[in-house]
Amino acid sequence: MVEDGIWRLDVSVNGGTAWLLPQGDLDMESSPSLIRCAQRAYTGGVHRVVVDLSRVTFVDSSGIGALVTLWRTIGETPGGFAIAAPSRAAQSVLSTTGIDTLIERADEPAQA
Repeated sequence: MVEDGIWRLDVSVNGGTAWLLPQGDLDMESSPSLIRCAQRAYTGGVHRVVVDLSRVTFVDSSGIGALVTLWRTIGETPGGFAIAAPSRAAQSVLSTTGIDTLIERADEPAQA
């Protein structure tokens, strides 16, 4: 778990999948933590990284940039990267930017 003020990031591994559950704002302060944790999990041996966006309250351009970075790096492997259960705030930004059409959607959110 990474915690910094109102930002929190829980990580759990189930089988070959790492579930990342960010809570709070996904912005220029928190995005680097998300990228580091996801890449560390992926290089640590998991085959799939899923970011559960259900508890994200705000997404700025840095948050979108983080998701695109992960999609471009981890997502090079088919099924390697996905998002799950975006909150209303996250879904609004994903839809407006068109990112929701690029990144795979996972079926089940993380249990945390």
